[in-house]
Amino acid sequence: MELRPRDQHERERAARHNEKMKAEDEQRRHDDMALQAQTAYLRMRLGDFYVRSGKTNRAIGEYRHAVKMDQRNAVFRTRLGDAYLLKDMVDQAMRQYRSAIKGDPEAADPRVSLGDVYRRFGMNVEAVEQYRIAAKLEPTRAYYRFKLADTLAAVDRLPEAVEEMRAVVSLAPNDAFYRFRMGDLRLRVGEVGEAVAELLRATKLAPYDSYYLIRYAIASLAIGEFVQAIDALRSALRMEPRNRCYQVLLADAYADAGLEEEAAEMLVDAGELDSYDMEFVGRRRLELNRAEHDAGGHGGRRNGRRPTAGAEGSLGAR
Repeated sequence: MELRPRDQHERERAARHNEKMKAEDEQRRHDDMALQAQTAYLRMRLGDFYVRSGKTNRAIGEYRHAVKMDQRNAVFRTRLGDAYLLKDMVDQAMRQYRSAIKGDPEAADPRVSLGDVYRRFGMNVEAVEQYRIAAKLEPTRAYYRFKLADTLAAVDRLPEAVEEMRAVVSLAPNDAFYRFRMGDLRLRVGEVGEAVAELLRATKLAPYDSYYLIRYAIASLAIGEFVQAIDALRSALRMEPRNRCYQVLLADAYADAGLEEEAAEMLVDAGELDSYDMEFVGRRRLELNRAEHDAGGHGGRRNGRRPTAGAEGSLGAR
């Protein structure tokens, strides 16, 4: 049957109305989803605030709301897992990390958090696997690559650790901590000269960190750079004038440089060390012995004995 013009017009108008209603419904659905996503994000931000305020239980509640609104969001689940971990709820934390990874295999953060849990329980091999994936997913994140390097070092895979640390310091060349850790790794693999260079960079980047100065001084002594070592030890002692460990180590450096009177005077000022201080000095002396050996005996030490520190005498010959 042929439609009359009026009927044709009504049908076309109804079709346009239906299309308009569908478009409005779709826009409304889109707006609702956007509002829910925004609300979930705000829940997460509120949870972050509660974490910073030490209100972990409230944070968990907010993160759970966010996860409920967007169950595939890896960030929300990772935040919830991190909050659980603050409460030592390890099983719940790992469940969230694994769910986050399952929902978004390209997300690096939950893998790093899962790796942290593995390291916490001494599961370093499993941690390496997670950190390595995270580093591949986000190769420009120096922190992720440091996590990998640090764990490789923990399982004595030192050459691999050094390679990763090279990447770390290239990504963050002005980070004193990364330079320090690179120097520490260089010492462990026997590259003493390279270690001195890295530790020196760390002291330049963080000139008020006395521990960096101490480690730089020990490495410098190992290759016979007495002036640089003594200068660094003096700088550390100026920062902490009552630190007996630093006084004893400076006395060691004086003795190595042949300044016996200065060494004796410094030991008198230091007095006796307690057990903690003796352990610290002992570690530094052991480190120096190893570094001297790795440097091929080029340290140039003037004598084979250290001056006695206090009445205990156990810090004498090394």
